[in-house]
Amino acid sequence: MSIRSDKVAEEIKHKLNTAMSQDLSELNLGLVTISKVIMSPDLKLAKVYVTFLGNSLPPEKCIDKLELRKKHIRYILGRSIRLKYTPDLKFYYDDTMEYADRIQRLLNDINEGSNDESNDGSKVQ
Repeated sequence: MSIRSDKVAEEIKHKLNTAMSQDLSELNLGLVTISKVIMSPDLKLAKVYVTFLGNSLPPEKCIDKLELRKKHIRYILGRSIRLKYTPDLKFYYDDTMEYADRIQRLLNDINEGSNDESNDGSKVQ
């Protein structure tokens, strides 16, 4: 990616995080965080990766709610950022935290298993 698209992606991420916390709280999605934005080379498409905290709905339903409000979100974004074209938004669920949690649990299980083996009474002298 170019430097310009990186800067635009970072600015869009910041503006969308603000919009999610202030203007879109009525969606009842809990805490919505924009974790990453990837811009197309022509700056007309933004892939927006989101996470949801404090929410009982499955992530797919939350993404559907965001997709239904996409027009309003683009309007808010267009008001707050000056670009030739307001990019089209495509929302994706970012499961990085769940993946990292699963890896951590696996590592903990492995570590507990090796501790159990070393404590089984076979002492090395």
